[in-house]
Amino acid sequence: MPVHVPARRAQWPPMHDLTITPWAQDHRSADPARRLMFLLGTHRPWWLRHSPVPLCVSAHTLAAYKTGSAAMPVAGVPYAIDSGAYTEIRDYGTWRWDEDTYGSMVTRLIEVCGPPMWVAPLDRPCERTVLLRAGASVFEHQILTLESYLYLVREFPYVPWLPVLQGWSFEDYIRHDAMYREAGVFLGTQALVGLGSVCRRGSIRPIGEIAKHFAERGYRLHGFGLKTTALRAYAAYFTSADSLAWSEHARRRELRLAGCRHEGPCINCARWALTWREGVIAAIRDSPMDLPALV
Repeated sequence: MPVHVPARRAQWPPMHDLTITPWAQDHRSADPARRLMFLLGTHRPWWLRHSPVPLCVSAHTLAAYKTGSAAMPVAGVPYAIDSGAYTEIRDYGTWRWDEDTYGSMVTRLIEVCGPPMWVAPLDRPCERTVLLRAGASVFEHQILTLESYLYLVREFPYVPWLPVLQGWSFEDYIRHDAMYREAGVFLGTQALVGLGSVCRRGSIRPIGEIAKHFAERGYRLHGFGLKTTALRAYAAYFTSADSLAWSEHARRRELRLAGCRHEGPCINCARWALTWREGVIAAIRDSPMDLPALV
C-alpha cells in the first residue's frame, strides 16, 4: 500500500465559529446526546492529533503510514479502528489481509498512535451487494466473522477487539448471537458489541427491532455508520455509534462552507465535519428517552 504523508500545508483549521458539544459520556444525564458516544468518522488519520471529538478511523488509512514515520499521528482524543470491511469485500470479494497480518499491523499502530477504545476484527458484512460480490451466504459470513474474532482474541489478546454481530434479518442476528455463545463468548458481558450491516438499509425500522432486542437484554451496542434518522429514532438503544456520512454529503451536494480556504467541496474539511456532527448531536437529542414498543 502507498505511504500516506499528509501535505505540509494541511492544518487543523480554527474553530472559533463553532460551538462543539462535549463528547464525554454521562449515563445519568437527562441529555440523550451525553448518554451516547458519537465517533466522527474520518479518512484523515492525522486528525487524531488535533480533533476535539472522538474519531473512528479505518485500518486501511492508518496502515498507509510508514513504520517509524514522523507523520504517524499520536492520538490526542479517544478513537476506534474500524476494519473497513464493507469497502474491502465490495471491491475485492474477500479480505486481502489475513488475521496474522492484520493483528500485527494493528499492534504496530497502537504502539505509535496509542491505545484505541476498540478495534473491529476482519468481519464480513451481510448486505446483498457484498454477499453477491463474495459469492457467499449470510451464514457463511457470520461464521467467518466469528472465526476472525476468536482467532484475533487468542493470538493478539492485548488488543481491544470488538465482537461484531452480523446478519440481515432479525433471525440472522439471533442466530449469530447463539453462535457466539456456543463458542464461549457471552456478548451480554462484553463492554461493547458491534452491530454490523445496519448503515445501508432502505428502512430504519429493522434496525430498531434488532437493537431493541439486544439492548433490552443488557447488550451495550455500537452502531456502525448509523444514519441520522436511525439515531434520531433509536439512540437510546445504543451505547455508541459512528459515521463518515458528512464527506459523502458534501460530495453529492458539492457543499462548501463560507470561509473555507480549501479547493472544491468540503469532502475533507474538519469545519464541515464538526458542523455536521452538531447536526447529528441535535438529532440524538430528539431521540425519545423511553422508546415505544416496536410491534
